[in-house]
Amino acid sequence: MKKYILASLFVVFCIMNNGCTKFEPAIVNMSVTPIVYPNTCLIDCKADVTNDGGCKYFNEMGFCFSLKPNPTYKGEDVITVISMEDVETTNFTLNYPAPLLDTIYYVRAYVCTNAGTGYSEIATISTYQPVAPAK
Repeated sequence: MKKYILASLFVVFCIMNNGCTKFEPAIVNMSVTPIVYPNTCLIDCKADVTNDGGCKYFNEMGFCFSLKPNPTYKGEDVITVISMEDVETTNFTLNYPAPLLDTIYYVRAYVCTNAGTGYSEIATISTYQPVAPAK
């Protein structure tokens, strides 16, 4: 009886191990545009999953904003804004009101799957306000 239980556990382990090794974090492409208005700025973010890493279902997707380079999902000194949760879609957007004007932000999109978190390239965005010409 013990042999059958051990053999069954071994088979289940092998199946689970083979099923997990094919999945990889998703690859994300992102475009970011600052929309500057007097005394305010929106950061218009658009992202597309270009490779799902074998996962058709995404736990969470959104954008990371930081004043320091290399923002990561829920990292230190990072504002993580969830765009969507528990979805199968491959594109997502966000209009983020920048809390600080005249600032440089580092932005990247992220997608969380059971295989891990995939990121886009990092974009550097300026929210500098244009100076009105003197009269």
